[in-house]
Amino acid sequence: MKVNFISRKGTEHFAAPILNYINNNSASELVIEKTINKNKLLAAFKSLFYKKIWVEWASHNAINISNILRSNQKLVIRLHRYEMYNEKYMKKIRWEKVDRLIFVNPELEKIFKQKINKFVKTVTIPNAIDIEKFDYFEPSSKNSLLAYSHSFHPVKGYNNLLKTFAKIINANPNFSLTIAAKKPTSLIHIKNYNECKKIILNSNLKNKAFLHEITEDREIPTLLKNHNGIISYSDIESFHYSFAEGLLSGLQGFCNGWRKLNPNTFWNTWCYKNEQKFVEGILQWGELSLSERKKISSLNRKYIIENFSSKKIGQEYLNLLASL
Repeated sequence: MKVNFISRKGTEHFAAPILNYINNNSASELVIEKTINKNKLLAAFKSLFYKKIWVEWASHNAINISNILRSNQKLVIRLHRYEMYNEKYMKKIRWEKVDRLIFVNPELEKIFKQKINKFVKTVTIPNAIDIEKFDYFEPSSKNSLLAYSHSFHPVKGYNNLLKTFAKIINANPNFSLTIAAKKPTSLIHIKNYNECKKIILNSNLKNKAFLHEITEDREIPTLLKNHNGIISYSDIESFHYSFAEGLLSGLQGFCNGWRKLNPNTFWNTWCYKNEQKFVEGILQWGELSLSERKKISSLNRKYIIENFSSKKIGQEYLNLLASL
């Protein structure tokens, strides 16, 4: 049976590991056919020819399709995060037509049930990581830390991370920090990037903290290879791909555990309850022997493979879609 996967152009990459797993699974009777659209009405029209529909993002496509869905069709919507705070989206989607609403974070699922609609059938399935894209890099004794994302958006918390890093350097100057993201182009990203540069200058971090502009995604493996610690310091994250990618590559993780959307569901082992504990954790890691780092490193990779691989998460989606 064919399933129509629908997503806005340029935003379908989050689902790619799952889609690839389902389509490459010889035992599956499901085939995913993608509609990546700019024209929302055309996507809605094409959906009429499928029995099962998966809409990525609870936004415009979800509104259109839920309003024309036929009685013999099944509709699955995946809600990431930002959509839930858009009143228009939440009001215009016909929730009674939705056969399953998928969340990537259990706390978001709970908030949705409490504040928006308690009758929709929901399930939380974490994001998937394409294991094959990330090699394992054996750690070195360098105290090199990395934080990266697609943008220098303020929500990533890079300015606060730099302030915290200054405290780490004051206690032990044998650390470095690289913050990497694509070149800032929007005003909000440029402003935040400049604020980070100012903090580096004013905190005497010029030779310790570095802002790196990623030009292509293929640079990321090299960044991971050249660092031993991965940091998640965002103000809010549903999952945090780059943190998972770092752990998968063998880096040690340090996560802001006091942010919105409690990250302990996924990253409990690497979470700290406040800034002081975060700093202490990094300083203690800096004193570990190389053999201790290697042992931790292999366990980090194992954790991601066992919990978030495209095989594991893809099978959960396959079972869900097949059951409808």
